[in-house]
Amino acid sequence: MGMSAAATRYLLTIYQLSGEGAPVRSVDISRALGVSPASVVHMMGVLSQEGLVSKRHYGRVQLTGEGIWAANQLYTKCMLLESFLAEELEVDERVARRDAIACLCSLSEESIERIVRRVLPDNTVILRAVGE
Repeated sequence: MGMSAAATRYLLTIYQLSGEGAPVRSVDISRALGVSPASVVHMMGVLSQEGLVSKRHYGRVQLTGEGIWAANQLYTKCMLLESFLAEELEVDERVARRDAIACLCSLSEESIERIVRRVLPDNTVILRAVGE
């Protein structure tokens, strides 16, 4: 996908806060990530240029169709990495969640794909969707 670690974190956060794709307040993004409102404004500009979010009145941000697809792909990979860390390596669940996001932002697609295959060796349908 070629997305920066910061953009990945923002996109995952918006996806999780939005539930069913509802608009999210910029202040909620700021609080969830522990960043300044100015940082949120900057990153929303970046994600908007990529066609992943649209900014609405009063600081509300909403994922576009492309943004939902991209965030879903990231979220699926993140959950699989978290599962691998928690179940295979017996890492504490909270640590596994944090580390899964860090891995998603740092590991190569090849490494992530190999971990996904290890977690879901027989599920080729999900693998194709996640690996796209």
